[in-house]
Amino acid sequence: MNYKYAGIAGGVVVAIIATFVAVAHFSTNPQKWIAKRYRTVGYHRYHSPKPPSLVAAEVTRKFRPLDRVTDSAGTYLQYSKWVVGVLPSGTGSDITVDGPSAGYSRYASHVGGHWQRPGSSGWNRRGGASFRGGGSGSGK
Repeated sequence: MNYKYAGIAGGVVVAIIATFVAVAHFSTNPQKWIAKRYRTVGYHRYHSPKPPSLVAAEVTRKFRPLDRVTDSAGTYLQYSKWVVGVLPSGTGSDITVDGPSAGYSRYASHVGGHWQRPGSSGWNRRGGASFRGGGSGSGK
């Protein structure tokens, strides 16, 4: 194989890898999917005419959450980098999408007894804090 074709082959490999990375990112990001599917009413806030149970079911079919808490006020879905709240609003639903810390803070009265406070990088696959800090002087 000469150098001309090696460069082309390398470029094709890089393009294929970039495509897989992009597909993986967008297929694991509930915020982008929710933004496309439901009507935007604010920053990371959406509305659906469907009832909360149906909206929560649609989101969890597309993105399997680490955990789910449902109470009389709504359904809260925990993802490693997101918290999705699905709340009743008239005959429909309001949907919020927050990062781990903001979502935990917003819904702490509903999820605080079920979820750990997230680490600086969100939650791990088991729903625990993914990073708790450290460095010199920690643990003393």
